Amino acid sequence: MKKTFLLLFLAGVTLAIGLVYSCSRNPKSESKNGVSKPVHNKQFVGDATCASCHAAEAEAWEGSDHFYAMREANSHSVRADFNNTTFKLDGDRYRFFRQDSLFMVEAPGPEGEKQQYQITYTFGWEPLQQYLIDFGKGKLQVLNIAWDTNEEHWFAMNPDQELQHGDWLHWTGAAMNWNTMCADCHSTNLQQNYIAKTDSFNTTWSSINVSCEACHGPGKDHVEFAQSKEIEEASTEEIKQDLRLTSNTPQLEQVKQCAQCHSLREEVAPGYPHNGNYMDYYSPTLPHPQSYFADGQIKDEVYVYGSFLQSKMFAEEGVKCNDCHDPHSLELKANVTDNSLCMQCHESQYNTKDHFKHKIDTEASQCVNCHMPGRYYMQVDYRRDHSFRVPRPDLSTRFDTPNACNDCHTDKSAQWAANAIEQWYGPNRADHFSEILLKADAGEQNIDDLRALASDTLQPNIARATAIWYLRQFPGSESISLLKKTIHDESPLVRKSTAQLLTNYPERQRITLLQDALNDSVRSVRIAAAGGLASFSASDMELKKVYKEAMTEYKNYLDLVQYFPQGQMNRGQFYENQGKPQKAIQAYKKALKKDHKFNAARINLAHLYNSLGKNNKATGLLQKVVEQEPDYGPAYYSLALLLAEQKQLKQAAPNFAKAAKRMPENSRIFYNWAISLQQLGKTNKAEDTYKQAIELEPDNADYRYGLITLFMQQQQYDSALNQVDILIEQHPNDRQFRTLQQQIKQRAKK
Repeated sequence: MKKTFLLLFLAGVTLAIGLVYSCSRNPKSESKNGVSKPVHNKQFVGDATCASCHAAEAEAWEGSDHFYAMREANSHSVRADFNNTTFKLDGDRYRFFRQDSLFMVEAPGPEGEKQQYQITYTFGWEPLQQYLIDFGKGKLQVLNIAWDTNEEHWFAMNPDQELQHGDWLHWTGAAMNWNTMCADCHSTNLQQNYIAKTDSFNTTWSSINVSCEACHGPGKDHVEFAQSKEIEEASTEEIKQDLRLTSNTPQLEQVKQCAQCHSLREEVAPGYPHNGNYMDYYSPTLPHPQSYFADGQIKDEVYVYGSFLQSKMFAEEGVKCNDCHDPHSLELKANVTDNSLCMQCHESQYNTKDHFKHKIDTEASQCVNCHMPGRYYMQVDYRRDHSFRVPRPDLSTRFDTPNACNDCHTDKSAQWAANAIEQWYGPNRADHFSEILLKADAGEQNIDDLRALASDTLQPNIARATAIWYLRQFPGSESISLLKKTIHDESPLVRKSTAQLLTNYPERQRITLLQDALNDSVRSVRIAAAGGLASFSASDMELKKVYKEAMTEYKNYLDLVQYFPQGQMNRGQFYENQGKPQKAIQAYKKALKKDHKFNAARINLAHLYNSLGKNNKATGLLQKVVEQEPDYGPAYYSLALLLAEQKQLKQAAPNFAKAAKRMPENSRIFYNWAISLQQLGKTNKAEDTYKQAIELEPDNADYRYGLITLFMQQQQYDSALNQVDILIEQHPNDRQFRTLQQQIKQRAKK
């Protein structure tokens, strides 16, 4: 059993999780008892100053979700029942009560011990309100018991997850930390200020909620101009010139401005300046199956940007956020129940029974219910998909994706809905990129379709970038000609996806294609390229200065995300590539300390220990993975390979069996399992297992060669010759197989 089996498998294990990271600068701040306080920034003038001239806009904003995004907890802002009410979850009891003017909760602490905490801030307004607790060291934690403002009762945000004290997702864990997970989208001019050495925060803001300047940018220059004599003869454009966002802001600029918060993204650099390129500061999560359904429909809490970029509304019609939403009150600009919102732009023929095929003035006749189906997040918060797609129950029958028809007709099958659509609109459906992505997710060999989608500039760029992501399933040189083009594509989403894919290619191809990306105009692309070239040094590069600058940006990015488990894992991988194994080990251990269930880091650490010859430690880590995730096939496979490497074949064989059961399409598992069985003398089982590998991949010469060696050991020369004949037929120019044929015939004569 070759050691490279384990290394090749584990080296490819990565985990990319897109989270809403917050910013990090170093302004002076005021703090009392560890609770962060607002800090005056002369560039930010505050909402009161804005309201002195813009009274109508301020009035619309007051009472909006932005206004209530975060408030100090008091009798005016708290909506929940704190009259000594209780709530039970997973055996824990939460008691909500008042202590004079303070709002309090008695809840299980980090070790499960009962403690009393003060609610310091409210979080949101409707349809739910959450509550923040000062945890010391500048940390604010979000309680996972929230208040349903419609039904007026307490409820658990994650009732189906059996969370233990110390878990990443427990309310005392890092996943529920306000400073990193929520703050930069619920306050204005938020500066995270994480101090890694003490694992503490010195977080500051200019306004506690989403104020005017959160969207329009700092107002100092605008106010000074408005108060100057120049205002008397100034045009409207001159008055607005110092504002980052206005009603006339072009589509792309406005959408990006809103996307800073209304997107599932990872922050790659701090201090978004309210203008410039969104991807200089954020990297949005593509429609991967981890967060979206495979056709691009919303699944996890991905907000709006990623789905809107998929739509014809965005790509072809120039629609922007304030076409539908009032930017101050956040209310819709027109009614959806009678379709007047959509009829602002669409022709009246679409608001007829001939089009929607349902009774007029019913929920089924509303455009949004067919073209913007939604999902509930945080149990009670209903949000609609903004990809504005045509319902496709025919795809649901093939790929089990959701569709708007069966969202209502829950007692009917997808085939029933598909038949109805065909009866109404005919058998033909317009081509849509989702079909290509669905096939790729289902494992169908559609590499040509993926390449065509990636190259088609008429398709949404986010779909093209996703097609490139799926090409990771087909490693090899076949796609190099495509990647040479897409690394220079006009879309930074496509360029970044290309750079990330190239990190899996051999060093020669990586260094050739990624060097140009180090000098890309967009920071996210440069960072992706630098990560892919981390195993090289400046001396290997033609553009040495550019490489050093991009690598500095990459290191700054690693510092920015170090609070997170995946951030520490990324740091560990970087140190591995730099040839610094001890620092890598420390980073992986920090990731596991932050989240003891973060098995991606555990697997990478096992790989590193294996490469250092510390196989006992590696084995223990992989055994922990299968203990925590008993259905995760790759962990069993890795453990089996590692045990086989150590000649512990009796222990390796059952782990191969468990891996094969969970990954029945992986031919390599059956092949390695067959080798172990052969060495254990279990010839009949080894023969069956070799044949299973061959059935999955008939053209793989290694698998037939392994079966031939088994037949030779058993002196079953006729069976061996039959397999050699197949090899010669498959590889007629390979002399090695003809030589093998002669050797077997000679042995058979003896």
